[in-house]
This record gives sequence, C-alpha cells and structure tokens, in this order.
Amino acid sequence: MSANDFSLDCKLDNQLDRLDSQLETRVETDLIGALEVPVDALYGVQTQRAIALYPLNGEKPLSAYPVLIKAMLRVKRIAAKTNLNTGELEPKIAQSIIQVINRLLDDLPLEQFPVHACHGGGGISTNMNINEVVANLVNRDAFFRPLGTYSPVHPNDHINLNNSTSDAQTTACHFAVIEQWQSLESSIDKLINEFNAQGAKWQHEQKIARTCLQDAVEISFADLFSGYQSLIERNKKRLNQGVIELYKINLGGNIIGRKGDVSQAFFESIIDEVNTQMYTSLFCHSDNLFDSSQNHDDLISIANRLELFARGLIKIAKDFRLMSSGPETGFAELNLPAVQPGSSAMPGKVNPTIAEYLVQCCMQVCGRCYTIQMTQDHGELDLNVWQSLVIHNLLDAMSCLENGIQAFTQHCLSGVTPNSQQNQQNIQTMIPTLIRLKQEKGYSYAAKVFKESQGDITKVRAHLIKDKQES
Repeated sequence: MSANDFSLDCKLDNQLDRLDSQLETRVETDLIGALEVPVDALYGVQTQRAIALYPLNGEKPLSAYPVLIKAMLRVKRIAAKTNLNTGELEPKIAQSIIQVINRLLDDLPLEQFPVHACHGGGGISTNMNINEVVANLVNRDAFFRPLGTYSPVHPNDHINLNNSTSDAQTTACHFAVIEQWQSLESSIDKLINEFNAQGAKWQHEQKIARTCLQDAVEISFADLFSGYQSLIERNKKRLNQGVIELYKINLGGNIIGRKGDVSQAFFESIIDEVNTQMYTSLFCHSDNLFDSSQNHDDLISIANRLELFARGLIKIAKDFRLMSSGPETGFAELNLPAVQPGSSAMPGKVNPTIAEYLVQCCMQVCGRCYTIQMTQDHGELDLNVWQSLVIHNLLDAMSCLENGIQAFTQHCLSGVTPNSQQNQQNIQTMIPTLIRLKQEKGYSYAAKVFKESQGDITKVRAHLIKDKQES
C-alpha cells in the first residue's frame, strides 16, 4: 500500500467515525422486530416500544416515582447476589450488576425511565426498562461494549434471572410503600404532636359544643383537640398494621406463583438475602404464592385505610373552617393564621385556605383509593395485571396526603388561637345555662324553668343564681 492509499484510508475511517458519532439513533431488535432507539439512551428496544405505544400526554412517567424505581433496583440487586451465591451467575457478571445498581441507587438518572407509569402487560414495560438500563450500563462500563449490544449481559438472561415482572414488581411495590410510609408516618406524628401541644396550650379556654349544628354543652379546646388527636392516632395505628402485612412477599414465586420457575437454591435463599440487604429480619414469603399473583388486596388494604383516614381529616379540616367562619357573622370561635389575601374583589377578606387545601388533598386521596379498589374487581384468573395502577395511585395518594398534613400542621394548626370573647359569650347562652341548671336540680326542673321563662335567658340565669345561693 502506498503512502497516499494509507492516507486515504485513514481519512475515510475518520469520516466514518465522525458519521457514527453524529447518528441520533441506534437500531435494536426484539421479538416484534427492529426499532430505532436514541443512540445514547441507557434503555433499549422494549422501553422504546412502550414509549411509542403508551403516550404520556401530560400524565406521569415511571421517572415520577423514584421510590418505585429504586425498589425495583433493590429487587434486581437481591436477585443478582442470590444468583451469585447459588452459582447461577458468573462472579464477574454478578458483581458488575451489583456495582451498577449501587451507582444507580446513589445517582439515579430519572430521564432513563420514561415509560408511562401505567401500561398494559402487568407492568412488563417497567420491569424491562429497569432490566435494559442495568444491562446496558454493565456492558458499557464493565465490559466496554457499545450500548444496545446486550453481550455479555442480557436484560432477560441475566438481570431478570430467577425473577419475573410478576414477583419482582410485587415485591418492589411492597418495598416502595414501606419506604413511603416512613415519610407519611413522620408527618402524621407531627400532626399528633401539634394537636397535643395546642390542646395543652388552650386547655383552660372553653367553647360551646354543638350537636346537629345546634348549641350543646361547653367543653375545653383540650377536649376538642383530644378527640381529633385520638382519631388520627387510631388511623395511624390502623395504617401501620396494614404496612406490617407488606413484609410478606412473593419474590421467587415468579410468573404465577410456581416455585418451579426458579431454581430450588434461589427460592430457598432469597428471603435471607432480602433481609440482609434491607437491614431487617421481618421479610418472609407470602403464605400462598399463587394468591399473591392473583390478588393485591394487601396493597388495596392500605388504600382502604388511607381513604378512611382521609375522610377523617376532611371532617377535622371542615370543622376548622366552620369554627373560623366570620369574622362577624359566622361562628368566629377560632382565629386561623392569615396566610394570603382571600379575595381579589373584597378588601380585608381572609379565607381558611390551608384547611381547604387539606380537604382537597384528601378528596384526591379518596379518588385515587377508589381507583385502586376497582383493580380487585377486574383481576381475572391467575395474574392481576393492574398492579401498575395500584402502586402509582397508592404512592400518589400517600404523597398527596403527606403534603396536605404538612401544610395544615405548619401553616394552620400551629398558629391557631381561640376567640376568647366570642367563646365566653357562647357558653353563657340558653342551652349551656339550662344544662348547668339541670345538673343542680334535674332535667324536669330545668325544663319547667325554660317553659316558664319563655326562652328569656335572663330569667333562666336568675333561677341558676338563686339555686346556687340556696345550696
């Protein structure tokens, strides 16, 4: 070869290299056929196919749920370590998978998880999005192979080894809810503590109670707030009991609960590895793996309890809204912190916006939980395929409830003050006065006084003073 020919070949190679670097896509092939994938995407053909099939149109992608992505990654890491221990993965491959997942857990590239949060196939697009990202990173970083080669590490043959969408995603859903519960529980605890603090602060302040929206007896604000606090504590306990049930998992149950779809060694050791990596001893296999495939009622139970809690919080928030109504023609028993102007047209108007925000958050929670409940009705035969709908609505409901609770605790409850003058006037009205008279002389006597006084509160009070003097 002449020097000119060699120079020409070098120029041609350089041009080809520049052309390759300018390409915007690479071509990958799956069962359905060939498809173009963005050249620098860490995901692959099955993820790209899902992007095309399930357009977002403003709805949430998988990337909106990092807690679920990380839960899936932990499942894959647990599987890789177990497969390493049983000898079903080569050490170099297994260790590389674990290292890549550790990096992803520390620095998650959310843009690489673009599939629609809800899609057909029982969550397979979620599972394959995870599998492809991990496989591509392992091949690129540990074996110096181009993205999309899937050699020596394949998304199905290696990342998905001894697990499937069914058991991997179900287990990941449990992991995610357990983690999300820790954050929600913390906000609930702060709400409980604030009600307790406000009750202690205003324990000597009296207000009138009401039944059927009519005047009743006087109580203290400590009495009122203790009732709210008790409701919240009971619902927290109920939710916590539901979360404890999520430590039963079906990892190793594989496709529909058949243990034979994974190796015996994998099945027998997987729970120990789960507990080791999750730093607990609480996880165990579900009582019936086929049941775990057919039903998601353990997650649905959390939704039911969330909805019940949300309805209780709506009641509390609406009570605050009523008790602060006014300022001159309403109940005007509570002063809520003024956090923003209440009208664009009426000067001086301040609305109970934080209480209303909590109500709206709780309404959203109820709607999401109703959607979750519907998935039990439609889980036909051996696999309930609606788990994506369950987990994303459940995580959204928990997050929405936490937001509402935090705002109410910080911007409303912590700054609430009783309207002492109004409350003192209220507890000196007809019904409370008659109740005090009844306590002195009995129901019949108090009823007789009311009838004789013809509703004149001055005469009723006179009887009460007279009776006290005589006693």
